[in-house]
Amino acid sequence: MFIDIKKPKDFDCGYNLDLMIEALPRIQNFDKRKDYANRIVGLIKQSHINWVNERGESKMAWDYFFELADYNPEDYGIVSPYKSGEPDTAR
Repeated sequence: MFIDIKKPKDFDCGYNLDLMIEALPRIQNFDKRKDYANRIVGLIKQSHINWVNERGESKMAWDYFFELADYNPEDYGIVSPYKSGEPDTAR
């Protein structure tokens, strides 16, 4: 009945980041799933501001998101903008 509490994978971002990453595959609508992934990476950028360049871009934050996920986000249509060539719009 209760959620099993464990230590967050990233202490700077906290346990809510883990829950957000875990929830991503359950979002059915692709556009909403992509927006949610951008919010996740935006949270990582806020927590690790030293990873973000002056234009607000961060390859390290996207790589970290893929590292933290217990699944491959590409299986759900989420591709790093540094791999796809799209602009990094996560804020």
